[in-house]
Amino acid sequence: MANTFACHAIRRAEEVTILRKIVTTLLIMLATLMPLCAQAAAEQGASVETRVFTDDLGREVTVPVEITRVAPTGQMAQVIMLTYDPGLLVGLSTAMAEEDMPLYPGLDADLPVLGTFYGRRADLNREALIMAAPEVVIDIGEIKGSIDEMISDLDRLQEQVGIPIVFIESYLADTANTYTRLGELLGDTGRASALSSYAEESLAFAAKVKEELGGAVSFYYSSSLDGLEAVPEGNMHGEVLEAVGGVNAVPSNFSTDSGTVSMEQLLLWNPDVIVLSNADAYADVTAPGSVWEGLDAVRNGRVYMVPDIINNWIDSPPSVNRLMGIWWAADVFYGDEAGVDINAEAERFYSLFYDYTLTDADRAQFS
Repeated sequence: MANTFACHAIRRAEEVTILRKIVTTLLIMLATLMPLCAQAAAEQGASVETRVFTDDLGREVTVPVEITRVAPTGQMAQVIMLTYDPGLLVGLSTAMAEEDMPLYPGLDADLPVLGTFYGRRADLNREALIMAAPEVVIDIGEIKGSIDEMISDLDRLQEQVGIPIVFIESYLADTANTYTRLGELLGDTGRASALSSYAEESLAFAAKVKEELGGAVSFYYSSSLDGLEAVPEGNMHGEVLEAVGGVNAVPSNFSTDSGTVSMEQLLLWNPDVIVLSNADAYADVTAPGSVWEGLDAVRNGRVYMVPDIINNWIDSPPSVNRLMGIWWAADVFYGDEAGVDINAEAERFYSLFYDYTLTDADRAQFS
């Protein structure tokens, strides 16, 4: 019997060794083929008329004069491209729910998921990206790390896949310029101008409201399941609420070992308004007999659930959806003083950015 076990062990070891050799061979083949595919893609596009586009890192990138096929490197680029022209996308960075596909005219329902290039869950599939054959790959968002580090990252990726990689910087206050730059790259300056103008108007409105009414209303914002994970002052997740002059009740230096706030601390802060983006948290906070009833915001009926129509209006994702959040936050904080017709504004936003008509269920979230 001992000899039998020994034979099995030897065979198993041999099988593992063979398997390792096969995997190693495949990896070597893949590493060899990727540059060849990239070179083929580059050669295929050699006869295409090109121009040089200087991206927001200062990189001079050679791109086709006419661009009809685009791939995003992450969710930010995907969301913005879906508002600019869904029909240009040849792949998605993150999967979309099947029921959301009809929201985007011209979007191919069978697009491959390519993964994301940056972030803790970076999983960009370079082979799938090459197979999708975009004419340009676009990264949109804030600078990751230092400028030099990001230049190195994108240059390396561009060399690996043989496709032009362009970076367009984007943050809330610069949303208008994001669309302007996108129009310069992709050619539809009329569409870009319309979206850019709306962004400029929204941000100018936020600045005006903050100057005239800001400082009068304190708020507490949480997106967690229990509503107790506080968003401190200066955090990106509360940026929209602060942009219209809301005073974050949670100081910038607030932190706890657990990452949550106690009810005792909340009672000390006692914000005028509570804003939540989780339905379970909202139900708990507003339930009769809730421990939250000691807060003025609860007693005065000033607890609000963030509307989530296509995307959350406050921070998820931190993209163009936040423009609508500006108008909503001003209305929630200041009421008639802000002068916002929230129904008309929502209709205007969704018609312009998504060619989408709001339903009664949608309107019930903010009316």
